[in-house]
Amino acid sequence: MLSLYRANHVNAVRIAAHRQTWMESNFVPFSPQDKINTEKNVKGEDNQPNARWKEWNSSVRSGLVIANLIDTDNALARKVREEITIGNTKTAEKLAAFPVPLDVISNLFMGSGIPIKLAIAENSAIVASKNGGKTYSIASLSDGERAALLIAGTVLTAREGSLILVDEPERHLHTSIVTPLLLQLFSKRPDCTFVVSTHELSLPVSCPGARTVLVRDSMAINDDVNRWDLDVLEPGIEIDDATKEAIIGSRRKMLFIEGTQTSLDKPLYEILFPGVSIFPRSSCRDVEHAVASVRDTSAVAWVQAYGIVDQDQLTAEKKATLEPQGVFPLSVYSVEALYYNPIIVKAVAVRQCAVIDGDAEQMVAQAWAHLLAAVSPQVDRLAARMTEQAVKDRISLGMPDWKKIQAGHDVAITVDAQALYKSEREQLKAWLDAGDVNKIIARYPIRETMALEGIVSALQFKSKNQYESAVRKLVMDDAAVKAMLIGFFGGLPAAIA
Repeated sequence: MLSLYRANHVNAVRIAAHRQTWMESNFVPFSPQDKINTEKNVKGEDNQPNARWKEWNSSVRSGLVIANLIDTDNALARKVREEITIGNTKTAEKLAAFPVPLDVISNLFMGSGIPIKLAIAENSAIVASKNGGKTYSIASLSDGERAALLIAGTVLTAREGSLILVDEPERHLHTSIVTPLLLQLFSKRPDCTFVVSTHELSLPVSCPGARTVLVRDSMAINDDVNRWDLDVLEPGIEIDDATKEAIIGSRRKMLFIEGTQTSLDKPLYEILFPGVSIFPRSSCRDVEHAVASVRDTSAVAWVQAYGIVDQDQLTAEKKATLEPQGVFPLSVYSVEALYYNPIIVKAVAVRQCAVIDGDAEQMVAQAWAHLLAAVSPQVDRLAARMTEQAVKDRISLGMPDWKKIQAGHDVAITVDAQALYKSEREQLKAWLDAGDVNKIIARYPIRETMALEGIVSALQFKSKNQYESAVRKLVMDDAAVKAMLIGFFGGLPAAIA
């Protein structure tokens, strides 16, 4: 932003986030000649390399905004008086009806959820009133209200054709306010060019006609930044807003996963795949859609998108359709099977015994006893749950697409659900009888039983959250454990490398 200002300082206006928004008063703090000199000084200071982080004089800058707002109001009043003096009453009436910046700002505030009206008092000071109440000095506005006033005032009083650089407006404004305020300001100054730097991902998504530049890094020579690592997101990309927001907030490699921001998947995957941006989506279908949306968009070819979905009894045929699309199923039922994998449980037990007085082997044996006891009464239900997904997949894979229907193909799908259920049930019972906890954890949704609580209790953790945090710490510390877990992701590690 500083570089853009320095290259265009003659017609550029810079609104920087690091600047303070306080005001000494609501009056113009200098004479007309002092104002001219102050504007020159501000231009000069803004053109210095240290202006990237250093503020010269916040109260002076605020004073210039106040002066410009009052000058604009006075200039309109003079024009009205001149037209009346020469008898042009109709022209004078039209000019008088023209909204001055303070009126515009009041309307913008209302449209942005700030119930404040601004006006010029008899002593040429700017005052505010909230919800029609008593007036007070604008110096008493809240931090966010003052920031909104100074941003809007600077934009509305800028010279025609200005390049307006708005640096991190969300620093002093709530998310719900900054986007509607800026969008309205853009519409009020179509003669100006705006460049906004922001960490608020929804802002560029809310400006579909804008060009988004992702600045990833910068390089400096003698403390003067002169090179950047960046990507350009072209306007008009036909993908949903959530995916576009993910692209804007991403590294060059994106990984869409099943789950939410608070689920177990995200913090573990961030450890397993460093340098990759992780974005949760609620379902397997949503993951597929997000990956396809990015991959089908040539304008964001610099982004590499991949997906992880839970095994959930996916058939071999279904997996075969996913992997060419960049979506890789786990080789276990879900992420819980990674956290509670027998190798992980044993390693965590050993670590736990280094802190508390206990026997790791005994802890692990008790953990598996709890798991088998929790799963045994749930055999019928777990087998039915797995059969349900298998039936759905077979029906889905048997459905013809519109081309086949148009070509005259019939739809005839038959699934022997009871045979699948019987086979699943017998398999689970056999594993229980054999005490094969590894296969049970890998294949079934054990989180739907009390098995996890039993394992956590046996290892003497107070909660599942505490145990799962210990797992993540183990993965960060132990390269062999990390490599073992990465092996559960099929071809993803090689694809994303």
